[in-house]
Amino acid sequence: MKAYAGLLILILFIFDQYSKYLIRINFDLFQHKNVFYFLDFVYIPNYGVAFNILNNESLNLGFIFSLLVFLICLYLVWLIFINQERPNKIQLISLSLILAGGIGNLFDRVFLGHVVDFIAITFNPYVFNLADVFITIGIVLYLINYFNVKEQNF
Repeated sequence: MKAYAGLLILILFIFDQYSKYLIRINFDLFQHKNVFYFLDFVYIPNYGVAFNILNNESLNLGFIFSLLVFLICLYLVWLIFINQERPNKIQLISLSLILAGGIGNLFDRVFLGHVVDFIAITFNPYVFNLADVFITIGIVLYLINYFNVKEQNF
């Protein structure tokens, strides 16, 4: 199972980075393009956290966010690959999604100095990327699994 988790992490990381690469080479900063009725792409450098929250270059929080994400990624690597307790399939998938997203955004911070955000939904004020989507889905899956398992143990 751990090998599948590693493969899933690698595939999601590549997918995330390739999508950001396509945005960087095809869009100017802040260029906006409607893709579908409610879906827009806009190239926004994010110096803050997920969904462009605290995106203020002057705050210079990049190092702090990078360090925090790095430590969380190390912990997730331990949970998935090193920890002797075997997570169930949902836990493994959810942790892999979170780790892939974390590595994708950390990669951007280290090599670009910011995270590339580009997905904008017209009824949502936030701009985000695939890594943010992976992290969000992973957290939701993990919490659903956690509460289902906890409920079954009562």
